Amino acid sequence: MSMNGLGQNKDLNQKISITLNEISLEKALDSIAQKTNTYFTYDASIIKGKPLVNIKAEKEILYDVLRQIIPDTTLDFQLINKQIIIFPAKQKENLSQKILKPRLILKKIKGQILNKRNKKALAYASIGIRGKSIGTISNIDGEFLLNIKSEHFNDTITFSFIGFKNTEIPINDITNDEIKVELREDHISLQEVVIRNTDPLALLKSAISNIDQNYPEKPSLLTAFYRESVSKNRNYMIYLESILDIYKSSYQTTNRLDMAKVFQSRKIYDSNRLDTISLRLKGGVEGCLRLDIVKNKIDFLDPENLHLYNFHLDDISSYNNHPVYIIHFQPKGNQKYPLMQGDLYIDTRSLAIIRAEFSYPLTRVGETRNRFVAQKSSKTKVRPLRIEYIVSYKNINGKYYLNHTKGNLKFKVRHKRKFFAKTFETSFEMAITQVDTSNIERFKYKERLRPNTVMSKSRLPYDADFWGTQNYIEPEESIQQALKRINASMLQVAKKED
Repeated sequence: MSMNGLGQNKDLNQKISITLNEISLEKALDSIAQKTNTYFTYDASIIKGKPLVNIKAEKEILYDVLRQIIPDTTLDFQLINKQIIIFPAKQKENLSQKILKPRLILKKIKGQILNKRNKKALAYASIGIRGKSIGTISNIDGEFLLNIKSEHFNDTITFSFIGFKNTEIPINDITNDEIKVELREDHISLQEVVIRNTDPLALLKSAISNIDQNYPEKPSLLTAFYRESVSKNRNYMIYLESILDIYKSSYQTTNRLDMAKVFQSRKIYDSNRLDTISLRLKGGVEGCLRLDIVKNKIDFLDPENLHLYNFHLDDISSYNNHPVYIIHFQPKGNQKYPLMQGDLYIDTRSLAIIRAEFSYPLTRVGETRNRFVAQKSSKTKVRPLRIEYIVSYKNINGKYYLNHTKGNLKFKVRHKRKFFAKTFETSFEMAITQVDTSNIERFKYKERLRPNTVMSKSRLPYDADFWGTQNYIEPEESIQQALKRINASMLQVAKKED
């Protein structure tokens, strides 16, 4: 083995077994990092244009494996504190004193968030860098993945969930490929809360009147991960993911709509499960944007419609180590049209609405058909079975920004010529992964995503290598299993279409 200069590092002598077939050098380095519990630091330009990697190593020395996939002797390697640095061999400086500042450095932190008491997964928990506008959301199984750039390696990750104490972990302390984060339940006593008014309707009216001061008065640019899926009889037909840029107008400007444009996207069709039933449901990106109920004033937050609901203080819980009111609402009886019911979470200090969970009552959900079916065959009968939503907001420097929206819709669909009905489910979800508040400009008209766009039927930009650097929501276990059953060739077809 040829060991020279900075390559002479004991940890680079560890043995590794790995098989890499026809993958990019960047992905090969990611795979090696996971195997060796390290991460790579390098200037992206020095590996640009390198050939695909094909290698099968059985208990070979790590340095030799790296030299096989990067045979260019003008580059060398050094490992410092779990960080393998790829650098020009002519570099003479001591890298432990002056580490290169590359354009591409990432640390991937993957894990699961659990209730410490019963070990149950915590779905839709917030994960973010403390004091920064970067984060993600856990999936229904409590799993998450967070990509962190080098400038944040000395920062701290905060894990938050309604009713639980925050947990914080310094990024430099995370050395494992996957971590388990257990949150402790936070029991709030009434003595800890300054009760301003025990009348829930008065509390809600105060929260509505405080919107101008609690939410951004200036436009912002949000980076968002968006996902939608359609399944029939519990079998997935369509699965789509996108990275979006969102122009978010001021919360004090209700007459100016938010705008979205697609940065990158990927999708899969299982054509074997498609049939002759033509059904298009309202929702998608526009649905996620409309779920910003604070900005769009849904009925139960519209002062003119509050008299249609009953409100009561259901509980006092905690979020971000601070008390929150939980106000339950439901429509009063004998309403002509079906109205939502659910729970509102209001910060006791700022009176900001930080979360809402709401749905149509099961007894009246069937009456909402025309609100959600945008297009169907005249020979098709559609009956809604479940319509439910979640929205949450995140405090960044004293202002509350949209954090997560999710819609789940379930329908019974029957063709007049068919004896048996089929059950269709669709979900659309958006998690804000970054917020920018400086130098914000509205999108050009041709860049904007049209409100009635059906993402799954649109030609969207696709870049297979792009996704490794983005924050997104981990697929649920059920989705992962479904995607494994969908033939990989379908993905290739989708790529060609895009």
